[in-house]
Amino acid sequence: MTLVDQLACDYPTLHFVRDQRAYWSAREQTIYYTDDWAQTLHELGHALLEHSHYGQDIELLQMERAAWELAQQLAPRYHLTISDDTVENALDSYRDWLHCRSKCPTCGQTGIQSKANLTYHCPNCHCRWSVNDGRSQRIKRTKIK
Repeated sequence: MTLVDQLACDYPTLHFVRDQRAYWSAREQTIYYTDDWAQTLHELGHALLEHSHYGQDIELLQMERAAWELAQQLAPRYHLTISDDTVENALDSYRDWLHCRSKCPTCGQTGIQSKANLTYHCPNCHCRWSVNDGRSQRIKRTKIK
């Protein structure tokens, strides 16, 4: 029995679909998986933690960390281990993404995201900008007049 077969038995309310990219769809209650079993357990972590959306960018990083921690806890049930290095490498990709989003398009300093409207402002040059959604897209920062 494969890992996905076992997960489907253990979590019958979830759907598992092979895809080119691993992700959790809360709307569909579906884990899209690849051959990367650690990533599959990570997406299961999102499902079990009922992650569906986030507001500020930092909330995404918190959700990612929580899903990886749960994946590490689940791994021994399936005779697997997820190393701390695997987790930190995955989280580094999010940290890099968050840093790029928060970088001021005018002066390059790190900006601060508003909790109210999710735009950014630079404490150095007072520039304001918004950023497109989606981690799989090229980051586009648009200055706000």
